[in-house]
Amino acid sequence: MSTLQSFGLDAARALDPARYALAGVAPRAALRPASREEVAEALKAASRDALAVVPWGGGAGLAREAAPPRYDLALDLGSLDRIVEYDPEDLTLTAECGVTIETLRAALAARGQELPLEAARASRATLGGVLAANASGARRLRFGSPRDRILGARFALPDGTLARTGGRVVKNVAGYGIHRLLCGSRGGLALILEASLKLQPAPEQRVALVFEADAAMLADRALWAPFPRLEPAALSVLGADAGASVAGLGGLGGLRGFSVILGLEDEARWVEHQAAVATGALGTPAARLEGADAARMWQSLADLEDREDALLSFTTARNTPAALAPLLGRPEAAGLAFHVPAGRLMMPADRAGAQELVRTLACEGFALIEARGTGPLEPAIPPQAGVLALRAQIRAALDPASTLALGERWAAG
Repeated sequence: MSTLQSFGLDAARALDPARYALAGVAPRAALRPASREEVAEALKAASRDALAVVPWGGGAGLAREAAPPRYDLALDLGSLDRIVEYDPEDLTLTAECGVTIETLRAALAARGQELPLEAARASRATLGGVLAANASGARRLRFGSPRDRILGARFALPDGTLARTGGRVVKNVAGYGIHRLLCGSRGGLALILEASLKLQPAPEQRVALVFEADAAMLADRALWAPFPRLEPAALSVLGADAGASVAGLGGLGGLRGFSVILGLEDEARWVEHQAAVATGALGTPAARLEGADAARMWQSLADLEDREDALLSFTTARNTPAALAPLLGRPEAAGLAFHVPAGRLMMPADRAGAQELVRTLACEGFALIEARGTGPLEPAIPPQAGVLALRAQIRAALDPASTLALGERWAAG
């Protein structure tokens, strides 16, 4: 194993490797560079010595990641946490990857603006981690994913080369869109060090309506037909167990069965019209949360992805609560969370029944996109050979020495 000096860093950059264990497997060393130049030096040394590297932010997305076959060095990017440039007039912001989502929200709220990125544990989740995971929550269809928000980025290739694509303004289209390719690569192609992003004004009014629902109500297709025309910011269905985890917000409690959470963000007059239509269809809500309380509800929905139990994530084009009808009698339904407009379903599963659940949901139009805590699963619809070949080519071009330990997992789809 290389000494710390071989990375070009002093002893103050060394950290306890045990803090960076994946599935109980700790790396042989952990470093926290203080600048992008130090990141480059560490990567050069790792590439030279054939070490396998995993980049770390706040650890929110890596906490339940399976250990890679090789794991030598954890590279903590938390020191790169500056807001580099903020232009409120142009609605753009450039920040280093180690800044937390919570910090960005606070800075932007002071100017009546926001960056609608959603991730579990926003106080720990970093900008780089959210971009690398292309993470999003209940409001994805309305506001887009990180890939839709990013304008440009500085990044480090696995051999230590520093590079940049895109720009800091909306009209800049120079170069290839590598910054968008890196969104969703989970740290398997390059390390995002700095990103420029599109912002938006905060809405005039923000409301969350919470309704109780039973299986018959969810299965009624006619009931849900008007909702796409309302264009809500969010429409989520929660099972009883998932709903219990958000029940403390705003004094909400005592809900039985399923919950439907309707998110409204817009001009006040349009929000009240949306609320009136929803109430006419679904009845009086169990709770109405406004402003900061509604924003905390969005965060609570995002936090549902950070659960202790094994979790399967699916996607579907059937973006209506009625799509859940064949699943509502299953025991796993108590823990489900379905973000309807985005077609994103999360369901808990035990190891023994996970594969059967994947097959069952495939028959109902739900395709597996991620399995956490279950061990390897076979998707009902395997990735196309051409897609996998293209991923392998991209990885070989950006990381020919396989320095980034999670790259093989990205290439495998």
